[in-house]
Amino acid sequence: MQNVRSVLLVHDEPDAFRGLEETLKLQGIRTNHARQCAEAIKALKDPGGIDLVLTDVELADGTWKDVIRLVRGQAQNTPVIVMSRVVSMRLYLDTQDGGAADFIVPPMAARDLAYALTTAIQRTGSARPAGVSSRARQGQRTQASMH
Repeated sequence: MQNVRSVLLVHDEPDAFRGLEETLKLQGIRTNHARQCAEAIKALKDPGGIDLVLTDVELADGTWKDVIRLVRGQAQNTPVIVMSRVVSMRLYLDTQDGGAADFIVPPMAARDLAYALTTAIQRTGSARPAGVSSRARQGQRTQASMH
């Protein structure tokens, strides 16, 4: 997948999203895991940077809204895609209004997942050059906007 090297999976059902993780690994994408919001905070501080966050709707200590809030606080431009096995137009609209880059329903074909991740990265402009962490990228944008 173009420009996606690292994905944070935030969910508390390891078996439900095992196929998703396998698909990402087969495409050369490193995955980090968090089972709840508290773990997501730590994972977002990864010095290697996180290109994208995939979160389940409900977690033990919060919801997708909390994950988006955490991401905005730690890695502002990192896109968040919300995942749910329940198809709901209301939930879809809420996630879009709440700042999610996309809403997906697993399982997904590898090609469809690649498209969703790449599109989310392109929409947010958060793709980072190789070897540049998300924190360094934020600093570059801040400096560029000052000139």
